[in-house]
Amino acid sequence: MSLSALLHSLLLQPVANDNGLILPFRTRMPQSLRRVPFAEPCLMLILQGEKQLQPAPGQPLNLPAGQMLLIPAGCELTFTNQPDEHCRYLAWVISLPADDLLPLGRGPVRRELQHFSSDPLLLTLMQQWLQIQPQLSDPQQLLQARRREITLRLLELGYSAELRSGLQQHFSRRVQAVVSEDLSHDWQISDVCQRLAVSESTLRRKLSDEQHSFRDLLSQLRLVQGLNLLQTSSLSVQQVADACGYRSASRFSERFRERFGTSPAELRHSQTADTLIRQTTVSSSTLTV
Repeated sequence: MSLSALLHSLLLQPVANDNGLILPFRTRMPQSLRRVPFAEPCLMLILQGEKQLQPAPGQPLNLPAGQMLLIPAGCELTFTNQPDEHCRYLAWVISLPADDLLPLGRGPVRRELQHFSSDPLLLTLMQQWLQIQPQLSDPQQLLQARRREITLRLLELGYSAELRSGLQQHFSRRVQAVVSEDLSHDWQISDVCQRLAVSESTLRRKLSDEQHSFRDLLSQLRLVQGLNLLQTSSLSVQQVADACGYRSASRFSERFRERFGTSPAELRHSQTADTLIRQTTVSSSTLTV
């Protein structure tokens, strides 16, 4: 099968709501976001439209449909999702957790974005997963195996240094793991200290060494969770605010705009009602995520 035929077949591939591997993002209007953080290495496939990246140093980078983007852990992206002439933008994102990166071993680390033409083997690994996952009674073990297959293919393509960014041990990740269990909880620094068995002064010092503070880290996690929920669920802005630990939608909206350069309402306006369901419906000419 040719590369173009494989990409077209992915557009017609149903994406189950709970497939576990691929998170689809779609918009029908230009959608601009700034300083979106990536805690883990991620592989992105642009299927429709164009992703316009605005890196801090260097010239803007436009990635058309058919391109892949490898995002190292610790990166923050400012970008515009630009729909095509049919008002369609679609990208698939795969996160690569540290547990799936263990075979990498030691070596250099690089935190530069890498973009390349779609690799047929990576596309096939994605398609096969979407085809077999609905038939699995317990897909978790096979899910990790498929992520590792994707990791190994990226290694073969020469991206080991970018993938190792996800293996670096940061104290802030331990804090993130605790508070991410329930971002609606009213987390206090004393709660996290108790869970991690460290003193408050030690926790503050370790976070400061990594150029973080507890409040800033908690705020970032809540806003990123809000961004994900706005893009991948049908929850109202108030419900998203509640799920992210904000007592009011207005306060959440204010912080969201400060961080990402757009409001939750504007982000939702760039989508359509059918965009908010993480499930694919296929016809001869449309794909809804």
